[in-house]
Amino acid sequence: PGPGNKWPGRVAINFNKAAVGTGGADTLVILSMVDDTIKLLADRTDIGEAWKSIFPASLTASSKIAIKVNTLNPGLPAPHWASVRAITDGLQQMDFNGTKVLPKNIMIYDMNNGLPSVNNLGTAGYTAANFPGISIVTDTAIDGGDGALNNRTYAATLKNADFLINVFSPRGHTIPPAGSKFTLGFKSHYGTYSDPTGLHNNLPQNLRDINCTGPVYNKNVLSVCSGIYGKIETKGPDGTADNYATYAKSMDSTLTGTSYNPTTILMSTDPIAAEMQSLKIMRINNSGGYAIDDMPDYLKASGGIEVSGWSPINNIGTIDESKMKILKMVNGVIVPVLYHAPAYSSFSGAGIVAHQIKGHNSTFIEFKLPGDHVGKDASIEIYNSKGALVRKLSRKVLGVLNNLSWDEMSQRGALVSKGTYIMHLNSNGKSASAPVTIVR
Repeated sequence: PGPGNKWPGRVAINFNKAAVGTGGADTLVILSMVDDTIKLLADRTDIGEAWKSIFPASLTASSKIAIKVNTLNPGLPAPHWASVRAITDGLQQMDFNGTKVLPKNIMIYDMNNGLPSVNNLGTAGYTAANFPGISIVTDTAIDGGDGALNNRTYAATLKNADFLINVFSPRGHTIPPAGSKFTLGFKSHYGTYSDPTGLHNNLPQNLRDINCTGPVYNKNVLSVCSGIYGKIETKGPDGTADNYATYAKSMDSTLTGTSYNPTTILMSTDPIAAEMQSLKIMRINNSGGYAIDDMPDYLKASGGIEVSGWSPINNIGTIDESKMKILKMVNGVIVPVLYHAPAYSSFSGAGIVAHQIKGHNSTFIEFKLPGDHVGKDASIEIYNSKGALVRKLSRKVLGVLNNLSWDEMSQRGALVSKGTYIMHLNSNGKSASAPVTIVR
């Protein structure tokens, strides 16, 4: 892990359907989501202390902090400006014996801004009005000399910064080998280095080298997926926002209609874990696998997995989801996840946990199965306190950790009454059970 990867494998994921309404994005909800996510990740109640805790001990009130955003496509699929505004607000709440970080020491940059005549940062909402006092830089490259890509020139903002926060959004792109069609945090740094078009030659290895060596490796303290809107895996990076209904309904099955956005904020000090979990969102949406074997070569080779023909193999973070500490919020409610339920680990590699999202008639369910179950079917049977079957749900196993949402309806289509229910997981000889309490 790099010097800024303070908590390898620790990820906070926050889904909130209210982030986008009929009138578009709700900036107040997005601001609150970012605050809640950093507090969840850092296990702090104070926003300033939460942000301060992700940095190394060398952080001071005068430290310069660069925030990389990807505005090559400045439309809705770009990282929403409100999510970055919440970051800059939070950084300014960090206190050092009465002295706080000044806005002039926080710099938002992107060097890959398309045509020089197009201010993509401004079009995407990165304006002085939305970021008072913050430096917003359409960057230029200066001499490298820091070790990545044969000392390739890179953004002056990052060169002059002490720390880096990488903010990206889920987008499609073609990355060899076939099947890896997305643009996430690793690819975002094609807007950090010079001649991004030329970097597409030997693209997968360049993705590894940018993130595993040089200034990105040395300065990155946080990776943030701003998934308020997104592109699907097979499209992009250009174009309008795509439909994330399958993913959204896996988080909240009470959603009606056919078109939804991912409305998710994801954070980790671990760039590998952040990339993997962001890819998982995209894979859930198209019912694709997200086990280790399904990960692209550049991520495997950056996360300690041997890949034929690749040398060296780096190991800057956690790619194995079963070894991650995943923290989740759904519609403003913190939900227990399997990492916090060690008692379930005795079920021969299988486990299940459920939690009601109060006020939404929705119960979030997460289940765990061994990697050799990927591609197989799993059933979740829900029984009442008398042992009667209330509902049976089925899912395809796409990875080690899988989730779904129960709308708290019985097989007959009626809302179940309050009380304790038992979730029973079955899949190819593996089983596990767990209770859930429904209140009204």
